[in-house]
Amino acid sequence: MAAPPEHTQFAYRALKEMGVWDAPPASAARTLAAPAQAAKALKYSANGRFLAWAAGDEVRVADAQTLAPVATIARAGVVDVRFSPKGTYVVTWERFSKPADGSAGHNLLVWDAASGAARGGFVHRTFSEDALQWTDDERHCAKLFPGEVRFYAPGALDAAALTLRVDGAASFSVSPGRAPSVAVFVPERGSKPALLRMYAVGAFARPTASKTFFKAEKVDFYWHRLGTSLLVLTQTDVDNTGRSYYGESSLYFLAAAGTFDCRVVLDREGPIHDVAWSPDEKEFAVVYGFMPAKAALFNHRAEPVFDLGTAPRNLVRFNPHGRVLAVAGFGNLSGAIDLWDRKKLAKICSIDAHGASLCAWAPDGRYLMAATLSPRLRVDNGIRIWHYSGALVHSQPIDELYYVEWRPAPPARFPQRAALSPVPPGIAVRSPAPPAKPAGAYRPPHARSRPAADSPRSLSDMAERKVFGAAVPGAARVPVGASAEMVAKAAEKKRTRNRKKPKDAEPAPPAAPQPAEPLSEVDALKRIRQLKKKLAQIDALAARRDAGDALEVNQLAKIESRPLIDAEIAALAAKFSSLSA
Repeated sequence: MAAPPEHTQFAYRALKEMGVWDAPPASAARTLAAPAQAAKALKYSANGRFLAWAAGDEVRVADAQTLAPVATIARAGVVDVRFSPKGTYVVTWERFSKPADGSAGHNLLVWDAASGAARGGFVHRTFSEDALQWTDDERHCAKLFPGEVRFYAPGALDAAALTLRVDGAASFSVSPGRAPSVAVFVPERGSKPALLRMYAVGAFARPTASKTFFKAEKVDFYWHRLGTSLLVLTQTDVDNTGRSYYGESSLYFLAAAGTFDCRVVLDREGPIHDVAWSPDEKEFAVVYGFMPAKAALFNHRAEPVFDLGTAPRNLVRFNPHGRVLAVAGFGNLSGAIDLWDRKKLAKICSIDAHGASLCAWAPDGRYLMAATLSPRLRVDNGIRIWHYSGALVHSQPIDELYYVEWRPAPPARFPQRAALSPVPPGIAVRSPAPPAKPAGAYRPPHARSRPAADSPRSLSDMAERKVFGAAVPGAARVPVGASAEMVAKAAEKKRTRNRKKPKDAEPAPPAAPQPAEPLSEVDALKRIRQLKKKLAQIDALAARRDAGDALEVNQLAKIESRPLIDAEIAALAAKFSSLSA
């Protein structure tokens, strides 16, 4: 087994190259042999022992420290590579294609990482990162089938060792930790609420925890690293209230032992953008609400602990020690990152990572990487690394960069210091790139040496200002190349059109106001019915207000208009009585 690294390391995959960098405090690059075809996948094992990549008609497994070859798997068309938790097995996925003989062609395959020998496979038509899930001890791997989750022993993938049957199961998640649990989600159907159940792996007779909720078509699972607690982010594709284009979302907290569960109460309306557990403590951070979004810390009872402020942010990441917290705004946001000291609950600094689409902490917890990846952005692709003090220590542009990943390592190998340390000596601190200067209005080459005010704005402007190279103040604006005869004819036509225009007619006197038609008995009844409908709406709004719901300004104004409507109904009723008489 390879010795653990003395420094951090990351690997990257681009269109024309792959490589490994020894990250700060070291800074050296090692380029992997360029494959004949562009690599489709690149992945470290979870323990940092192996590095695997798929290119062309083979998958290669190498020692992550020395890059020495370990195994070669002859398999064409592989587009995704993953490892089991201990790095014993390699899992590959390729696009499904039905064999000509009509047999079930396996496209989700399991291989031995050390030898490259095949262990078995499954049919999995659509790619998903969690298609095959493992327990941390690698005793079982699990896959979802219609109405059940099957658990297999890695050495016998042809038959399930355990089966958990849950009707309507749409997704599941196996927890980390020494005593693994499995959570199964059943979406809502008609009037039946959505259901989530947790079981201890191997003990499926009775669930350890259960929760029902509405407005849940799909969920994301966020396990604590010990597997003792679970956060469930529920989502719908459509917001029936019309408040959000992205649907509705809610967050629920469940203890794996079934001793506690609740909905996480958020004090701001809008979507939930990101959730992250602290690796050191039983607390978590949430970014939520319409933009500018709010970020907050919650304890293990789902109670708010600290407000991290309101800003255009949609991502949150703890460093491996849980001491520093990054709150960032990526995607269609500006790319700003705020770094917080969790111990002091104070902001350390802000970083400008414009254009970034990936954010990840190094295993030592001291360096933060942001990368701009294709195909989201085809320009300015590259990798930047900051020390948690805000100093930029590495910047590497890479054309058409598709993927980058830190080499995993246990945080215990990089002891946490009592105080946040400055940038280590010997590391060159780079100056951030200056902000792009606004381009401004386009100016043709011949006008770029003149002040903007003196530059002609169009070809007609040029003709107005210059005749045979000499400026003529007050010259008429004419098309370029027009002769004096053409200009004279155009002027005569204009004068002729002006003579033919009729003089402005005298404005007609305003019409005298017509007397209002008397209100009939039918019209009075219709109007009373309309007003009574408004009163019913006002009563419903008042009930919501009394129940504590937050109403809009126009809804509150509608409630205040009740006396006027009552008065109008009384007047119409009196008029109706007189008409009936």
